[in-house]
Amino acid sequence: MSLPAIAEKDFQDTVRSRGMLILVALFSLLVAVFAYVFAPPGEQFATEFLLSAAVGPFLVTTLVPLVGVVVGYNAVSGERESGSLKLLLSLPHSRADVVFGKVVGRGAALSLAVFSGFLLPALVLLALSQLGYIEAFNVGSYLGYTVFAAVLGVVFVAIAVGCSAAATTQRQALIGGVAIYVLFVMLWGAITGQFLGAAADAGLINPLPVSQQQVSVFLQVANPITGVELLSNAFLSGQLLSGEAVNQQISAVSMLVFWTIAPPLAGLWKFDTDDL
Repeated sequence: MSLPAIAEKDFQDTVRSRGMLILVALFSLLVAVFAYVFAPPGEQFATEFLLSAAVGPFLVTTLVPLVGVVVGYNAVSGERESGSLKLLLSLPHSRADVVFGKVVGRGAALSLAVFSGFLLPALVLLALSQLGYIEAFNVGSYLGYTVFAAVLGVVFVAIAVGCSAAATTQRQALIGGVAIYVLFVMLWGAITGQFLGAAADAGLINPLPVSQQQVSVFLQVANPITGVELLSNAFLSGQLLSGEAVNQQISAVSMLVFWTIAPPLAGLWKFDTDDL
């Protein structure tokens, strides 16, 4: 039961931090502002428009991954620098318990912050719809989209914890986490586009049993941010895991699972070889 114990302690410590309270308030404020500014004119309130065109590009795909990095980067490296990691490992906890316990604990804390931050605007919008000020507020779409936002946060917490486990200092872990954030948020499209073009020019794709278009789609969904966008938009349009894009969606789910597990495993491999 070592992993659940570590996860519970990390969850409690993270939830009680001042940063989480600020994060919840920030999420609530931003979603409320988007609901006011980006709601289309007229009596019909388009929940799906608000989420896909406003909240998604400006909040979920930029702020949530950054918060995930901030929440997770000092998970292991911080305790290593403070010396408390030796005390933690002197108890009946394995290094795997430490790494994955922190992924679970901090991922759950960030998920709670996302749900709490989206809750207040949802209650306001629901009240306005009940009073007749707006029409057609879709609670199911709103809550479902919040799940995807939380999933993206958990993925980046896992990536950051993996960096933290592999690093010997908090500074190294932060640099690694921010570098991955910049890669996925700002550079992924340009890098994969150049790679695909160079591979096609060199004739490396022709021998493969897939087309250039299929490789391009895979490179897109390999980015967890693009994967969550694809899945959430399919959910909002009522085509989640159905229709012509079902294979893309399955690939996106597979890559999200990969990014949740692989970085902590890689960090654990490095962590296991370190002499504390």
